[in-house]
Amino acid sequence: MGWSIVLLLASAYLTLCLSTAEGEERLCDFPKISHGILYDAKKYDPLSPVPRGKVLYYSCEYNFVSPPNSFWNLITCTEEGWSPTPKCLRLCFFPFVENGDSTSSGQTHLEGDTVQVVCNQGYSLQNNQSSIACTEEGWSIPPECISTNSRGKCGPPPPIDNGDITSFPLPEYQPLSSVEYQCKSFNKMQGNKKITCRNGEWSEPPKCLNACIISEEIMGKHNIILKWREIGKVYVPSGDYVEFTCKPGYKKANTSPQFRIVCIDGHISYPSCTKRSWFSN
Repeated sequence: MGWSIVLLLASAYLTLCLSTAEGEERLCDFPKISHGILYDAKKYDPLSPVPRGKVLYYSCEYNFVSPPNSFWNLITCTEEGWSPTPKCLRLCFFPFVENGDSTSSGQTHLEGDTVQVVCNQGYSLQNNQSSIACTEEGWSIPPECISTNSRGKCGPPPPIDNGDITSFPLPEYQPLSSVEYQCKSFNKMQGNKKITCRNGEWSEPPKCLNACIISEEIMGKHNIILKWREIGKVYVPSGDYVEFTCKPGYKKANTSPQFRIVCIDGHISYPSCTKRSWFSN
């Protein structure tokens, strides 16, 4: 009796193992390629795995390249995963260095490459480094030889309206130091969010454009209402559109601007409506 149970259990375990092995299919995770573009990606579900033997194609974004340096690159799902491994590497152009020299000047390097720079006397790379590396974001430090004279330092970054820097301000910054700005809610940034200290001066900071504040009081003066919302006060970021319509019983005034208006740095040219006459259409 005991042996029968043992044989029965062994048979069931063997059957389970065989059925699992036969039914199991090797799958690859959907390829996530940083700075890569998958060909005809809309055909596939990025949340579903890909069966073994499936072939896909990808290309790289501008300023990035695949290891074989091809425009379209073929990858296959194998037992070990995607082969070859899909990858897009950054291309870094190395300029001619003012106040210094490098054998790499005028050449393009690949992500992971390191370039040696020899600066003239009285100059150095940022943080007194002698080399820079090509990274996914570009050069690890600016390829510039700067004066080691302390007069090249900068004071605190300039303040801007409706915005501030993202880091704690320091009383003094080394040459080629950078800081970034961010705008308050509803204020849209215009210009480069990053500024750099060069020759004792900061580059031009960005501007935080004002949002347009639309209130019931303003709309009441023009006899208009919001076309798509029923709310008292609305904040419209600069560059965005807002659409109005006349209040019930009113019609568009002859000299009124259009009803779909763009907000420009806090300013809107409001349309106007006049009371509808019983004899007008």
